[in-house]
Amino acid sequence: MNSDIIIESCVETVDDSLNAVQNGAHQLEVCSYLSKDGLTPDIAVLSEILSRVKIPVKVMIRSREGSFFYTQEEIQQMISEIQKLKAYRVDGFVFGALMVDSKGKNILDITSIYQICKAASPYYVTIHKAIDLCHDMISEVKRLKQISNVRYILTSGGAADAISGQNMLKVMQKEAGNDINIIAAGKITTKNLPQLIKTSGLKYFHGRKIV
Repeated sequence: MNSDIIIESCVETVDDSLNAVQNGAHQLEVCSYLSKDGLTPDIAVLSEILSRVKIPVKVMIRSREGSFFYTQEEIQQMISEIQKLKAYRVDGFVFGALMVDSKGKNILDITSIYQICKAASPYYVTIHKAIDLCHDMISEVKRLKQISNVRYILTSGGAADAISGQNMLKVMQKEAGNDINIIAAGKITTKNLPQLIKTSGLKYFHGRKIV
């Protein structure tokens, strides 16, 4: 495997984390309830993971299951979670939020994302697959470039999986330039990862079964 490639494993337990490290993951995204697409992890679990692994660890910030349309009260709750988690040896936060524009189309809720990013600073933020539900993903990449600590976008390119969306992933990375790294995600496994590395031209890859 190309030495520049970064493999990010999505985990929810200490055992998951240790297995991912043993199998070659370069960094972790820690969540709870992956069956619900990932929520903010329990601090006790996160603390034990951090004490036992030496690779970078990102933390999901998501207060509830369901849609990515959040009230201001929910945003404030997640800001409080970030403020607590900044006391730990984390390497970044993972978040995403949506709203509906005047034409009834899904767009990123940039105001809420900015609030979260400001709370997370100086840590980097990954915008998660909420972006895949937006009607114009390239415009969203352009908007995210204006927030200084948005460093990653986790996406399948708007498709059912990363393999199907790899053409859009390439376009998104071209638009992102050197400001943001596109992280390919969506049904990536140890079996299809080599193909995706070869054909997508990306550096970052994410999954639950990626190692």
